Amino acid sequence: MKQNMIALLAGLSAAALVGCQSKPETPEPKEYTSVPLYMAGQEIPGDSQEKYLTNASVKMYSVGRLVDPGSGTMREAGTVYRIETAPKWNLIPQHDANPESFARRKLQEQYADSMLGQMNRSLSETREVKHGLDTVQRNMSEIDRRHQALAEENLLLKKELKKQNENTVSLLNGIKKMQKYIELLEQRLNDRNTMNFGGQK
Repeated sequence: MKQNMIALLAGLSAAALVGCQSKPETPEPKEYTSVPLYMAGQEIPGDSQEKYLTNASVKMYSVGRLVDPGSGTMREAGTVYRIETAPKWNLIPQHDANPESFARRKLQEQYADSMLGQMNRSLSETREVKHGLDTVQRNMSEIDRRHQALAEENLLLKKELKKQNENTVSLLNGIKKMQKYIELLEQRLNDRNTMNFGGQK
């Protein structure tokens, strides 16, 4: 009997221990956001809507006065518009109506605009560089022209100085000759005076 009680108590203790153990936590499901490839809600141009949806057929009717049966009321004459054909989806494949093609074409246009802008900017920079080179070339041509004019003027001045030097040398030579001639005349005059003085004695 004692052994049965011990076995029963051991079983109850094991059951209590199993009941006290915490249950394993189940992981919460993660939410993943689906990012669309293209922006939703892009407006389709009016001239391209027929590629996706056929136009509805609407007719206009001019009617006279109308009496509503059973209501005791009458409507005045006027115009009534009636949808004859509801719009339907266009199931004919369109090569340029695919959103992917539309986005690719738009991307190509953007790249084309970007490349065109870069080409225009490069052309503008090339024109500015060419304009600067033309200005430098004109300035260099003006400098060469002035340098040539100064060289010619310097050559003329050298010729003039050489001529003046030659004239100065000729003038000095003439002055020397005149001095010698004057000295000769003075010598002769002195000799004559001496002779005259000796004859009077």
